[in-house]
Amino acid sequence: MTVGSIMSSRLKTLHPADTVSKALLLMRKHQIRNLPVVDDSGCFVGLFGIRRLSRLLLPKAAIEFSGHSLSDLSFLPDGEGQMYQRLREAGDRPVSEFLESKKRLIFCTPSTTYPDLLTLLNRSADSSLPVIVVQGQGQKVVGMVSFWDILERITREVFTQ
Repeated sequence: MTVGSIMSSRLKTLHPADTVSKALLLMRKHQIRNLPVVDDSGCFVGLFGIRRLSRLLLPKAAIEFSGHSLSDLSFLPDGEGQMYQRLREAGDRPVSEFLESKKRLIFCTPSTTYPDLLTLLNRSADSSLPVIVVQGQGQKVVGMVSFWDILERITREVFTQ
């Protein structure tokens, strides 16, 4: 079995100029954790997801301290009001300003096997991976695959007979 047999291929995507508020509403409506961002020709530009949202909601000091060994940031004077304000301020900005670094992303292809997929998902900081096909100079997103896709497939095969 390969990624191509379980990936979600009816994707919701964003354009780099789409706003953060549009992305968040789309994520909420469709219960999606990560959205691929593609240019006008359909080439992969980046990924906007829950991890980027969490960075938008955090106070700047928390982001600065995140690389240190502080486990309790309750001393930071920040409440819901400030968090909502940060989100409102980011809401009209393009998602292209908040994409995951391509260096941090892990990709797979439709021909990636299950064992390789599980290894990649375990190495990934995200719960889903873009499924990429290289065409010419660009990378086309043909799907997304997650632990849920795997779980759905194996539970259907093992527990429903």
